[in-house]
Amino acid sequence: MNNPLVSIIIPTYNRAHLIGETLDSVLAQTYTNWECIVVDDGSTDGTEKLLAAYCEKDSRFQYHHRPNNRPKGANACRNYGFELSKGEYVNWFDDDDVMHKNKLFIQVKALENSDYNFSVCQTLVFENTVENIVGLRSENIYSEDIFFDYLTQKISWLTQAPLWKKSFLQTFDYLFDEGLQAAQEWEFHCRVLSYCNDYVVINEPLVYIRQHQNSVTYNGDEKNRMWHYFLARNKLYKNDKINLNVEVSEFLQNYLLKNFKNYVRSYCLKETLKSFYLYVLVEKKFNIKVKFYASIGMISYLMTHKGHVFLKKVKYTR
Repeated sequence: MNNPLVSIIIPTYNRAHLIGETLDSVLAQTYTNWECIVVDDGSTDGTEKLLAAYCEKDSRFQYHHRPNNRPKGANACRNYGFELSKGEYVNWFDDDDVMHKNKLFIQVKALENSDYNFSVCQTLVFENTVENIVGLRSENIYSEDIFFDYLTQKISWLTQAPLWKKSFLQTFDYLFDEGLQAAQEWEFHCRVLSYCNDYVVINEPLVYIRQHQNSVTYNGDEKNRMWHYFLARNKLYKNDKINLNVEVSEFLQNYLLKNFKNYVRSYCLKETLKSFYLYVLVEKKFNIKVKFYASIGMISYLMTHKGHVFLKKVKYTR
């Protein structure tokens, strides 16, 4: 096996109390040819002081601040870290999770001995300490119909699990969508799998993700998270560079239509209006009559809390 450089990219924000454990797990890697690029999204705690200590202790660590001309958020930090990276392989990671000590060794070896562009490992969820394991994040990380099953979440893996060939990632117009605050990894992975739907499977847990109240995955901002789930699926559905088959198209259509109607019936003014303009109004499979029923139903619900008869007529014209 060659000894290629691996770039580990970690966005961070006010995680001085947690990121030390993450960085220690990087230090503990049995594969030692790595650089770890930490990009700060504007922390106001002791992150800068902590990272200065790690950078002084080991020159393989780098600490950077998200440029002011990039939008706030982990996605911009991930993309900026990628631009700074010099490795032949890339592993994005999160600032509250932990790497198994053999993660890089196992996945680099797997890719060096194959023609695949990335490998995916299993992930365990833990609370408080890695000894307190809750269970697998997902039972399945591979299937016979990878794109559709990942899109519908029958199989699942997060940002931390894959190790990527950088040359492959450089073929994309963009990586993480900086306009998404949730489902960004789902949207990115779906774009990848839409035309590269095979990879090295490591059915061994090499990532430990922390379950806690302040985690993006587990926090209570349900309304905002669900809106970005809608937005991510709308972006995928409208992406003219992806050739969606009938099954995938119909799944996304049903998801978007169902959620638009739910927003209307729940009297969510902002989400109702945004989903109407971003989706219903421009949907080619809605004729003028259907769009009229959608607009009347939307207005009726928002003004009188009634309008089911109109929403019921909002259907796809096949």
